[in-house]
Amino acid sequence: MKLITEYSKNKVADYLRKERPQKVCLIFWHGLGDLVMFMTSFFKLRQMFPDITIDIAVQKGVGQEVLIRGSILIDNPNRPVAGYDYTFQIHYPMSEHTDGKWTKNEWCCLKELGIDPISSYPKFKRHREIKRFNGKYMVALHYQATALPVSCNPSEGIAHEIWNEVEEAGFIPIEAFFKHAWYNPANEKFDFIPEKQTIRNIPASIPKLIRLLQASFASICVASGNLPMSLAIMPERTLYLQNAFKIGSYTRDKIANINVRDYQDGLVKRWLKELEGLYEQHN
Repeated sequence: MKLITEYSKNKVADYLRKERPQKVCLIFWHGLGDLVMFMTSFFKLRQMFPDITIDIAVQKGVGQEVLIRGSILIDNPNRPVAGYDYTFQIHYPMSEHTDGKWTKNEWCCLKELGIDPISSYPKFKRHREIKRFNGKYMVALHYQATALPVSCNPSEGIAHEIWNEVEEAGFIPIEAFFKHAWYNPANEKFDFIPEKQTIRNIPASIPKLIRLLQASFASICVASGNLPMSLAIMPERTLYLQNAFKIGSYTRDKIANINVRDYQDGLVKRWLKELEGLYEQHN
């Protein structure tokens, strides 16, 4: 068993071509959003090497195994997974420093996997229709990023203004934020958010988040787990709240976005009303 943690010379695909191992495992010890972005690359690697068993290992107790059937659950990312010829530790390096030239997933393909860049997202099957409550649609809001809150989060004042505009547009805002296993204590709930309009007190669950997003009319979110999840479910109804990082770091698709560092009054309200008009034309 060999553990590979460094890719300055050979990438994952190089080892697979040269060594022809029978079984390999990729350790992916990262958050929900990164895993959603990585899924298309992982399945492409399997497709490229059909004669090699390629599995993925994720952190035990987080619940990410629901996204990739057969995932191995581990509690230590720094040792080889038993039963595999090679274990590759995937670091999934940030691409934000490229200023949108490469998405994070493309950067991983280039720097670690050694395959052609892939930026597409998995397409999650819809299991729930958009719901109305008292005649109003829900809008899922996610204001706070786990890893880099300073670079991603809007100020409480801007967050409050966006919340109010969702209500003024005739929608019900819901804070789609779970206090999950990797919760960052810096991300306390903003005081203006009512307890009945947040999911913070519900046990964290990826299937629950998927169901909430699928039942929501739109998703408004920062660069955290909800962004890739929304892009896999409803990219045409996702609004990215840009702080330090451009949307090009996460997708090549044309996604609606606003700059929370220089927010212009009414942007969210207008976006929702225009989106609602288009939706009702086609439904």
